[in-house]
Amino acid sequence: MSDKRLDHFLLSAMADDWMSVGEFAYFIRSISPTEFLRDTVLDVISGLAEHGYLRFGGWSMTTKTWEPWDVGDDVAMERIAHGYLGEPGVLNATDRELSLTEVFRADITAAGLAHLALLGNPYDLYGNPWESDPLKQGSGNYPPWKT
Repeated sequence: MSDKRLDHFLLSAMADDWMSVGEFAYFIRSISPTEFLRDTVLDVISGLAEHGYLRFGGWSMTTKTWEPWDVGDDVAMERIAHGYLGEPGVLNATDRELSLTEVFRADITAAGLAHLALLGNPYDLYGNPWESDPLKQGSGNYPPWKT
């Protein structure tokens, strides 16, 4: 996987809600800014899937809820990279489109939840990577964030 702090925060966020590809990009830019490339977004998603920590899926306009994709990882990653159902993919989206695209949403698996339970709260371990952002500061007595 990638930066262990990044993976930990991503698992924590996925445990709270389905996570869009734009959120993956945002977390990478915030936690590992020197590693941010479009390929990094794909590598991070692929790595979490390979470890069995996430399921591929997306928002269904028909059922108005998240639905898993019944495809192999290679097909899922192709959709995420190049687009699916009219949504732009990671490699062909503008920065704005990347932040808004609904091409994919990750769901945490039971293995991801179990791993997260072993790791604990990432804010307690690493601090708050958004401590300088008034909209994301949150509450808690966390240690200072180390870049």
